[in-house]
Amino acid sequence: MSEWNYTECAKPFETEAAAREYMVSRDFAGWILKREIGYTAVCPTYPDGFYPDATVVAALENSMGELSKARRNLPISNCC
Repeated sequence: MSEWNYTECAKPFETEAAAREYMVSRDFAGWILKREIGYTAVCPTYPDGFYPDATVVAALENSMGELSKARRNLPISNCC
């Protein structure tokens, strides 16, 4: 488990580069989201659609493979 605080797994930044540097320097997995104002780094448990204004601009894996592990645990839809 990384050092993300899973109750507050989002951190705002002014630039994508600053968000990337923060995540890489701490070996965090997750996504960088472009927002209406600035960027937000979010952890692997970030609920898709939580920020309606967000567009994913980067997916970052860490040394423990947390992003791919989180993706494997997503529920499978029974639609269509």
